[in-house]
Amino acid sequence: MAADPRKRQKKLERRAAKRKERRHDLIRQKNRGLSELLALASGAPILHCRIADTLWDEGMGNVLISRQLPKDRVALGMFLVDSYCLGVKDCYGRLMVRAAYDAMCRQLDANATMEDYAPADTRKLVEDAVEYARQLGFEPHPDYHRVKPIFGDIDPRESTEEFEFGANGKPMFISGPNDTPERCRQILSTLQHRCGPDGFHYTMAVAAEGSMPFRIMGEDAQADDDDDDDDDEGNFDALPPRRIPERS
Repeated sequence: MAADPRKRQKKLERRAAKRKERRHDLIRQKNRGLSELLALASGAPILHCRIADTLWDEGMGNVLISRQLPKDRVALGMFLVDSYCLGVKDCYGRLMVRAAYDAMCRQLDANATMEDYAPADTRKLVEDAVEYARQLGFEPHPDYHRVKPIFGDIDPRESTEEFEFGANGKPMFISGPNDTPERCRQILSTLQHRCGPDGFHYTMAVAAEGSMPFRIMGEDAQADDDDDDDDDEGNFDALPPRRIPERS
C-alpha cells in the first residue's frame, strides 16, 4: 500500500529540521566568542554602512556595517532585514582580511545595489526592524545578540530618518523557499493572534505536487466554494498564484 503523502512529508520536514539544527550547532561552535571579538572591534573606525536597495522595493535586503582593523583586517556585521514582517531574519558577523572583504562586497553589489548610509541611520533601521517584529510576536535571528556589538557607540538617536515597516499599513509575510509549511503556519497563526484575521497580508507559494498541501490567504482571498476541506489543515482560503520576489 502506498505511503500516506502527508506522513511522508512530515517525516521529510523532521529530517530537514534536524539537518538545519546540526548546521546551526556547527555555526554556533565556530562563532564561539564572536560577540567578544566584535565588541573589541566596535571602537575601530567605521569602514562601510550600507543598505541594499531591495529593502525598499521588496521588503527584504542586506544591511552591512563594517570597521577597519589594524593589519589590513575588517570586522563586519551583516543583517538580513525583513521590513515587512520578521525584522532581522538572518545575520552573521566575522573578521576577515581586506581582500576577502572587498570580494564579498563585489558579490553583494552583483546581487543588489548596496547604498551608503550614515552609521546612525543604519543602526536605527536594524533596531527599529527588530522592535517592529517583536510587537508582532517575532524575535530576531538567534545570532542577533552575538552580532549587534559591532554597533559599538553608534548612536541611533542621531538619525533623522523615519523608516516604514509593513506593506500598505499592515504587516506582510512573504514566504521564502526555506520556509516549510509548518513554519508558515506558525507565522500566520502568530499574525492572526496579534493582528486579527484582517490585520495583515501574506503571500505563500502553493505546495508542489506530491508534497503536503497547504493554502494561502490574503486580503484579496477568493471564497472557497469547495465543501471538501480534508486537506485544509490551516483553514486558509485559497489565493491565485502570484509572482513574488525571491526570499530566503
